[in-house]
Amino acid sequence: MSERSDFSVVAAFLLGGILGAAAGVLFAPEKGEVTREKIKDWAGDKWDEGKENLEDLKESIEKKLAKKKKELGKKFSKVKEDIVGAVLNSEED
Repeated sequence: MSERSDFSVVAAFLLGGILGAAAGVLFAPEKGEVTREKIKDWAGDKWDEGKENLEDLKESIEKKLAKKKKELGKKFSKVKEDIVGAVLNSEED
């Protein structure tokens, strides 16, 4: 499937979900005040969940960056030692 086609499928899925949720709210047998409170609570929960997921992602990225930085530092030190060794060997010749 092409990227455009994939996007169309995802967009249609999301639109269907939004329309379904809207229809559910409109035809709900509860008072508007109760429905609005439920929506507010749900949105707050999703917001908190999103913040937690973002924080977890941030921690994961920071750990991976620290690991890569350490690995690159070791490689840089090895290259530096090799260069110094090559220079010293060429001076002895």
